[in-house]
Amino acid sequence: MLKRWFSRFIGLFDPAGVKKYITQVTLILVSLFIATRADRCRDAAKDQDKLKEYLIAVQQDLKEELESDAMNLNDCERDVQCLVRFLQLSEYESRDSLFNAFSNFAEVYQRGVFRAFPPSTYDIMVQTGDVSLIKDLKLRNTLASVFAFRQNVIQKDLHDFDQQTQICAEKLGRYLDLGQMFSESNRPFLLDEKGFRNDPHNEVFVLLRVANLRGFHLDVASNDLKEAQKALDEYLKKI
Repeated sequence: MLKRWFSRFIGLFDPAGVKKYITQVTLILVSLFIATRADRCRDAAKDQDKLKEYLIAVQQDLKEELESDAMNLNDCERDVQCLVRFLQLSEYESRDSLFNAFSNFAEVYQRGVFRAFPPSTYDIMVQTGDVSLIKDLKLRNTLASVFAFRQNVIQKDLHDFDQQTQICAEKLGRYLDLGQMFSESNRPFLLDEKGFRNDPHNEVFVLLRVANLRGFHLDVASNDLKEAQKALDEYLKKI
């Protein structure tokens, strides 16, 4: 009974029409599949182009950061030399030695440690979610590490050094007039030589330690930046 009913139901359809319908549906499905694949390919190409533009900008950021760290490291090494000279010369009794000691500290104070820390291209990628375009997790972690070190360590070092330099200047200012040292008047620049000689000047030792730590971190940052540059160069060759 069921078989006979099914045969009658099938008989209602024109075989040629059914074949044509199936062909049309198949063509539509194939067309949709091809269109979807084409859209995906276009999106992938756009993502690849966007990633390349990002990474070229990151490459420039790494170069500029390396140059900034090199200049800061040179300044830091000079600061260390000046502070060591201050501690050595301040032990001598002569006024000339004291003048040279304070001249070295004045150089550190005047040089300062200013530099800007604008958001890097990698930071922007993280904020926009485009960092996911970097499929190489090792490279992504390398870039995240160097830019986090820049923000969390290098920037903090400069702040700490600037703060400790100010503390030293305020404490040493009780014993001398730094401005008077370089004026043309004959007024003595030392306000309290005895008080200065009785003071251990621990604040200068603290500043020297901060300077040495800053130099160490800058050296580490430079090495890490070079490794990141190398990894990024190799990655760019593949895309």
